[in-house]
Amino acid sequence: MTKIFLIRHGETEWNKIGKLQGSSDIQLLPEGIKQAHMLAEHAPFHAVDAIYSSDLSRAVTTADILSEKFNLPVIKERGLRETSFGDWEGKFLSDLAKEKPGGFEYFFTKPDKVQPPNGETFLQSQARIMNALDEIIADNEGKNIVVVSHGAAIRLIICAALDISIRKMWAIGQYNMALNILTFEEGMFSVELLNNTMHLYNF
Repeated sequence: MTKIFLIRHGETEWNKIGKLQGSSDIQLLPEGIKQAHMLAEHAPFHAVDAIYSSDLSRAVTTADILSEKFNLPVIKERGLRETSFGDWEGKFLSDLAKEKPGGFEYFFTKPDKVQPPNGETFLQSQARIMNALDEIIADNEGKNIVVVSHGAAIRLIICAALDISIRKMWAIGQYNMALNILTFEEGMFSVELLNNTMHLYNF
């Protein structure tokens, strides 16, 4: 059985103010760096064989902090990048919602129908991300692996793992620095933990 600790990166400025990031390379806020250290300190897993990350800096910085704990290198994988939202990137979600017609009005209600100008559809993005994840799993059969990615990307992975429509992707919660745990055995995924952020709270 292969176990995948699937982690969303920490908070960025664009997360905080409601701008669409996509494939734009936005740095973590100090709070996002703190979140990554909190996961590293309170991670509910102790044995890790490999750490993979999207090559965007907000994911890499998150993975680098985890790598210090487990003394492993971070393997950057471009295929784990967030969906490219093309011309919508860098715009406020609230402003995009007012641009009608333009396609964004279906972003949260019918994501399977959305085509960002000069970007990817969620179906295209899911195929790219799952191809990368399938290769990672094939290279690490029977191991425990950390995979650091992005909000929409992780939702698309969960949809694929559960064999549900992309239209349901936004029904899956995914906070900054959330931990998800998946297993893969005999060609089947199982979701053991979803959108967990208990490591960010002090008790």
